[in-house]
Amino acid sequence: VTASLHCHAMMKLCIFLAIAATALAMKDFEPRCDQGPDAGLCKAFFPMWWFNAKTGKCEEFVYGGCGVTSRKEETAAASTVATEDFHSATVAEVCRRPASSGPCLAYLPRFYYDPQRNSCRPFIYGGCKRNGNNFETLRACIEFCA
Repeated sequence: VTASLHCHAMMKLCIFLAIAATALAMKDFEPRCDQGPDAGLCKAFFPMWWFNAKTGKCEEFVYGGCGVTSRKEETAAASTVATEDFHSATVAEVCRRPASSGPCLAYLPRFYYDPQRNSCRPFIYGGCKRNGNNFETLRACIEFCA
């Protein structure tokens, strides 16, 4: 009986930890609609768009060119689509998406989840048109998808 209770308690703990890890990963994945756009750390001038949940509209802001922000898109239409996509996609759907460097030419080492290999793999992200299966660290990728 003691071994059975121990096993049951461990199973509950594992389920709790899995849910907690997913919740932590999701907070980085979902757009933060209650916060304003992040201009980033650099001083470049890239007009971008972000979805303002208070007004229900996409609004323009200036992005400095570095420092990751999930709240930017190159067009107002892309901002609307990205916001809808982030809210409607499940974890499984995001983790099945292929690695996508995007059309921009930055050199940002990232990780994506490869469902065929059941592991997170490195790739180079160009800096725009992120599809969700794009993580700054191996740990973030593993916690979200594996």
